[in-house]
Amino acid sequence: MKKFKVGVIGTGYIGMVHLEILRRIVGAEVVAIAEPNAALARSAAGKLEIPKIYAAADELLADPAVEVVHNCAPNNVHFDINKKAIAAGKQVLSEKPLSLDARESAELVRLADQHETLTAINFCYRYYPVVQEAAARVRRGDLGDVRAFVGHFLQDWLFYDTDYSWRLDPAAAGRANVIADLGSHWCDLVQFITGQKIVEVMADLHTCIPRRKKPKAGPLSFSSRRDFEYDEVEIKLDDYAALFLKLENGAHGNFTTCQVCAGKKVDLELQIFGSKESYAWSHVHPNALWVGHRERGNETFYESSQLQAEETGKYATLPTGHPMGYHDAVYNLFRDYYAAMEARRDGRPYEVTFPNFHTGHEEMCVIDAAVASSQAGHWVKVQA
Repeated sequence: MKKFKVGVIGTGYIGMVHLEILRRIVGAEVVAIAEPNAALARSAAGKLEIPKIYAAADELLADPAVEVVHNCAPNNVHFDINKKAIAAGKQVLSEKPLSLDARESAELVRLADQHETLTAINFCYRYYPVVQEAAARVRRGDLGDVRAFVGHFLQDWLFYDTDYSWRLDPAAAGRANVIADLGSHWCDLVQFITGQKIVEVMADLHTCIPRRKKPKAGPLSFSSRRDFEYDEVEIKLDDYAALFLKLENGAHGNFTTCQVCAGKKVDLELQIFGSKESYAWSHVHPNALWVGHRERGNETFYESSQLQAEETGKYATLPTGHPMGYHDAVYNLFRDYYAAMEARRDGRPYEVTFPNFHTGHEEMCVIDAAVASSQAGHWVKVQA
């Protein structure tokens, strides 16, 4: 089978996740990486036997051998790289958020549609098998009408004032940090499972640690070192956010996200309450879907290729009882994307079931509305 030639831009944490998962995709072959940090580039290329190393994204995009681009660069260059990749005739799988604001993401959607680019965005949490199962149950009517929903996404990697990341710098991250980073994932889960769009928000974005110590050298985040030289900098972006939300069917919900919660690593939870039953999913126990009832005992459904709906069983790739994890969720998304790409290449019909640039634009509209709401102090409609 002819493999798609892939180029990955960025070899930081998430770039390495993409590179590792791409090794599992039968129809993909990574032929190039772009990374300005020479040491990181050499390490990734050597470890994974990648033949070409480029110092800049533009150099990789100019390579005619590269057919598919995975954009794993920081937020502030997502738009530029995605736009140039589309113009260069590449297919594009981007990290989130898609851009710095909805104006940019709308432009990317227009260009992708114009060039008939097959796009995807890495909202991977929807690809845990039981999350797919929850969405399938909603579609067949098991939940009934969505009445309400609640949840959170909590982490502690910015707990100390010595923790610093480019995500706290508006020049690199845009107008929001935690609501764009973690909030976009959670809002995607709500919209995916319920099948309802978020149409209005009331947000409170807050900075818990207004001054931080930015290292003058070495890693900026995920480091346990405290004995380094630093510059004390003012933090203007959010590390805490709380949102009230409305769905298009009138259902209300609320969501809290924060990156300074000691002991919380990736504590992602969503509960959805319907007119027939309720669902709850937690990333702490990602292979279990809680199903709540009024008139009989509650259930816990575990991922199972044999017991899930026909369209979701394919995501539970291990025998029942063997839990899948984060890398498997990313794999499920990538597998759907490359299967669609292969079908299109071969002239076979295919369905875009994965999150694409339209999905990414929807989340940018929610983020923009949340920022505007926090600044204005009132409800703001999400502008599509």
